[in-house]
Amino acid sequence: MIIRTLTLLLLFLPGILAAETLAAGKVYTGPQKLSAPNLGASLMLPAQWQAQLVGERGPLVLQSPDGAGRILMEANTSVLGDPRQMLPQQMRYYGLELRSPSQIAALRPSLLYRLYRVQGEEAFTRALIHVVLGPQGRAVVLYGFFTPEGYEGMRQTMITLGDSIGFTPLRALPAHAEGLYQRVNGGHFVFYLNSGAFTEKREVWLCRNGDTLLRGVHTVANETSRQRVLRRGEWHLEGDDLLLNFGDGSKERYRVRLENNTLYFGGAQTFRLPNHTCD
Repeated sequence: MIIRTLTLLLLFLPGILAAETLAAGKVYTGPQKLSAPNLGASLMLPAQWQAQLVGERGPLVLQSPDGAGRILMEANTSVLGDPRQMLPQQMRYYGLELRSPSQIAALRPSLLYRLYRVQGEEAFTRALIHVVLGPQGRAVVLYGFFTPEGYEGMRQTMITLGDSIGFTPLRALPAHAEGLYQRVNGGHFVFYLNSGAFTEKREVWLCRNGDTLLRGVHTVANETSRQRVLRRGEWHLEGDDLLLNFGDGSKERYRVRLENNTLYFGGAQTFRLPNHTCD
């Protein structure tokens, strides 16, 4: 009876223990339950794997004990439309080119995944991306990188890791504390502005090299009709203001604020989408 009780405790102990809150830059070794309030998620770090949170918002980097695999975990708090758009056939991720020869699959309705080939990385030539869907339009994305012979081990680890993820209340950081630049740099955002009788859609890419692309529908001067626009230029921040300077000489300025872990441009809520246009 005592042995059976001890066995049950060992099995369920990781789930009973309180999760340790991740601190940026600190290295953690599994098995250990971790909580990342800034990402709005908790997870069970596998045995002998190491984890380190990069910056206040991540990503959370997990390293296998033999160095043959690496997983990056990121949070997406505004899943807009079909979550399958987060698993495109081709994408760029931190300078790596990812192309998928396979279709999107689902282990269950809340967990989608896709297999990719990786270009631009000698150590890891394959990638698995898992999208774990949560409540209120939230999601956690796991990017697993590995060698072809390590596929089965990575697949099992990512399934186990995905099953362990829990969604927790988000910790809102003030914009000045987190750094607006780190928050918007390399982002692809959609937002909607009210203009007279119309609602105008804006879609903007803020490339890491300082370039910008703006696509949307603008109301013309008489406010009786609209026209589609596509503008290219450069972007930068002035304090809490986002400035877009276009090649045709026109400019746009938006006051940026962070509230409940959501960015607002000019008072309009933004939705962050994957950026497959520029790094």
